[in-house]
Amino acid sequence: MFLWFLVIAFVAVLVSIGVWGMRKTSTLNDFFIGGRTLNPWVAAFSYGTSYFSAVMFIGFAGKLGWGFGLNVLWISLGNTILGCLLAWFVLGYRTRRMTQNLNVMTMPEFFDKRFEAPNLKIFSAIIIFLFLLPYSASVFQGLGYLFEITLGIHYQTALIFMCVITAVYLILGGFHAMTLNDFIQGLIMLVGSTLMFFILVGKTGGLTETIQTIHTNYPVHMGGKIPPWYVVAGVVFMTSFGVWGLPQMIQKYYAIKDERQILRGAVVSTFFSFVVVFAAYFMGSMTHVFYTNDATQTVSENAAVAPVQIPTVEKKGNAVIDYDRLVPDLMKTHLPEALMAVLVLLVLSASMSTLASLILVSSSAIAIDLYKEQAQLDDSSTKPLILIRFLSGLFILISFLIAMSKFDVIVTLMSISWGAVAGAFMAPYLYSLYWKRLTKWGVCAGMITGLSCSIVLFFVMGPELAPVSASIAMVVPFAVIPVVSLLTAPPRQELVDKAFR
Repeated sequence: MFLWFLVIAFVAVLVSIGVWGMRKTSTLNDFFIGGRTLNPWVAAFSYGTSYFSAVMFIGFAGKLGWGFGLNVLWISLGNTILGCLLAWFVLGYRTRRMTQNLNVMTMPEFFDKRFEAPNLKIFSAIIIFLFLLPYSASVFQGLGYLFEITLGIHYQTALIFMCVITAVYLILGGFHAMTLNDFIQGLIMLVGSTLMFFILVGKTGGLTETIQTIHTNYPVHMGGKIPPWYVVAGVVFMTSFGVWGLPQMIQKYYAIKDERQILRGAVVSTFFSFVVVFAAYFMGSMTHVFYTNDATQTVSENAAVAPVQIPTVEKKGNAVIDYDRLVPDLMKTHLPEALMAVLVLLVLSASMSTLASLILVSSSAIAIDLYKEQAQLDDSSTKPLILIRFLSGLFILISFLIAMSKFDVIVTLMSISWGAVAGAFMAPYLYSLYWKRLTKWGVCAGMITGLSCSIVLFFVMGPELAPVSASIAMVVPFAVIPVVSLLTAPPRQELVDKAFR
C-alpha cells in the first residue's frame, strides 16, 4: 500500500510539472532546448538521469552482474570517467559554442549547417527516429518487468500506464518539464542508490565479506564459461563512449546557459554517476551472493544469506536464466518495504528521464529537421510545435508495440540501438567539432560505415557479442572519415570560420 501511495504521488508531481512546463512553452525553441537557459546543476542531473535508466538497473545490472561478476565494476569506472567527466570537457565547450554560432537545435540540423548538406540532415533524422525506437522500447520493457514483479501489475497494463504518464507530462511541458523532473528524479536516484548499497551489503555480512563471497561463487556459478576480456572491454567502451554519439545526450550541452557552467556541470554529473552506477552494478554482481544455479552448492554455516535458485524461463523447451528478473526479484525479496518503494521510484525516475530525452530527440528529427525545413517555416510558427507533440505520442506508441513483443534480453535490445546510433554519429560529430578540413562526404561515409557495421556485425557475431559489434561500429568510422575527407574538396572557408569563431 505504501508503495502504491508513493507511485501515485510521484505521478501526480510529474503531471503537475507537465502543466507548469506547458505555461512556459510557447515556441519550438522553448519546447526543445528551453531557450538555452539551463543552469549547470539541472543540466548535470538531466545528463545523468538520461544516461541511466531501467535498462541499467534491470537489464544491465542483472545480466552483466551475473555474467561478469566483480569485473562489472569496470563498467562503473568507464561510465563515470569516460562517459561523464571526459565527455563534458571534450564535447561540452565545443558543442555549446558551435551550436550557438550556427544557430541550431538538433544534431541533424548541426550537420546541415556545418557542411551545407541538407541530405545529411535528412539521413541523420531518419537514423535517429528509427534506431532510437529499440532503446525506448528497452526502457519500457524494463519498467514493465519492475512493475509486474513489485506491484503485481500485469506486464501489458504496466506498459500502458507508463506510456500514458510519459506522454502526458512530456507532450504538455516539453524541455522545461523534462529538466525539472530530471532534477527531482536525480535526487531520488542518489538517495535510493546509497540506501540500497548499504542495506544489501549489511545483509551479506559487510563489504569485505560480500566481495569475498562474490569472488568465490562467481567461477562456480559460471562453470568455466567466464566471458573473455574483450567482451567486458566491449561493454565498457559501448556504454562509456557510446553516449558521445547519442543525440539525446549531446542535446544537454546545447541548452546549458553558457560555457562558464561546463566545469560545474562536469563535476556534478561525475559525482552523480559515481554513486548511482557503482551502486547499480555492484548490486548486479551481488546476484552471486543471493542466487545460485547449482542445486548442489554447499552453503557455509557462517553465510549471511542463503542463496536461492536463480529464476529461469522456458525458451524452446530449455530452461534458461531470466536475467531481466534477477534485480527486481532481489529487491523485492531482500529490501524492506519502505526502501523498496524508494527504489521503485529510483528506477522509475531514471527511466522517465531517459524516455523523455529519447522521445523529444526522436520526434524532433521529423518535426524540426524534416517538416520545418521543407515547409520553410520560421521559428515563430506553431505548426512544428504541434507536430512535435503529435510525433512524441506516436513514438511512444511504437515503442510500446516493440516492448510488447518482449525481446529476449534487454541488454541486446539496447545494444542494437546504441551500436547503430553511436556508430553513425560518434566519429562524424567529434571530427565536426575539432577538424576544420572535414568534408560532408567524409561525414556521409562515416555515417554509412558505422551504421552498416553495426547492423551487419550484430547478425554475424550474434546477440551475445552485441556490445563488441557495437564498439567496432563506433571505431571503424574514425579511420574512414579522414581518408574520404582528404580525397574530397574542402568546405568553404567562410563556413568553417563561422562554425569555429
